[in-house]
Amino acid sequence: MVQNSTNAEAELLLDRLLATGSDSSTRSLAELLVDHQLSSPLQRLIDAERSATSAYQLLVSWQRSELADQSLNQGLQELTSWLAAEPRPLGEALPDELRETLARLAAQPFTPSRELLLSLLDRPAVRSLIRELLVDTLISFGQRLRNPVVETRLGRGISGIGKLAKGRAGGVRSLAGGLVGAVSSEVERQLESRAAEFADNALTQVLHKLADYLCSPSRSAEQAALRRALLEGLWELSGSQLASELSQTDHKLSLQLLRESLGAWLARPNAEIELKQALTNYLEQADFGSLDEFLRLLGCRDSLRSQAIDESERQLRALMATESFSDWLQKLLS
Repeated sequence: MVQNSTNAEAELLLDRLLATGSDSSTRSLAELLVDHQLSSPLQRLIDAERSATSAYQLLVSWQRSELADQSLNQGLQELTSWLAAEPRPLGEALPDELRETLARLAAQPFTPSRELLLSLLDRPAVRSLIRELLVDTLISFGQRLRNPVVETRLGRGISGIGKLAKGRAGGVRSLAGGLVGAVSSEVERQLESRAAEFADNALTQVLHKLADYLCSPSRSAEQAALRRALLEGLWELSGSQLASELSQTDHKLSLQLLRESLGAWLARPNAEIELKQALTNYLEQADFGSLDEFLRLLGCRDSLRSQAIDESERQLRALMATESFSDWLQKLLS
């Protein structure tokens, strides 16, 4: 008799819980659950130590799994396939809002640190490249600028010897031609030597001038125009062009290197400690208060609360409709 009464009470209570409507018990329970979470301090909801430990363990497990290779390769293949099938310029394929946002960001005044930029530019490989460009340009310019050797006084004199020798022994003509060639070669050699010397002396000045141009606040408008021009050039490229460039790299090797680098970073003795410390410092300094206050700052509290209540109610109803919940409820009432 008692068992039957318990079963009846459980069924009645379950019917009330499963009843629908804006004022249903389950809806009210979902609201209580969500509002309780919203009122909790963010630091309490996000325990820095436990969250960092979980994130670290998740990263380690993912990095070592085959899923990492599969997901990375699949993502890259999908991107490449999408680009290859896109004949339009990238600017037309992307949403207008994204292009406009990036254009506005590029137009923002920004002046990088001169010291920082120089520390990046003043490297042996960069200096070697700029030196080669300077030398080639100077030699090419010098070759075009200088008059041919035969037009100089010395050249005309040697040429005159050649004319006097016309009709005479071939040895004299050969001597005249050799002298012209020797003088021309000497001028060429000196030009190359002076160009190399000039390039060596000008390298530092070129790097500093470049840093001055890119870091001068008075040139902020020109710098913004340069960024916009680069962005517009990117928008003019078609998806197939970008896909062709991507296809020239060894994707498998690149992704493997990324995974190995992540694994090496995670394998460091202090990696987990650093992750915990970084998350702890961020939460302490941010001081967002409760989750409710944080979401209000973002301007999305009401919409997210409504979505959370709907989802919580759906999950609760799905649980209450199971036989396991019915058994649990009967045991609770017995």
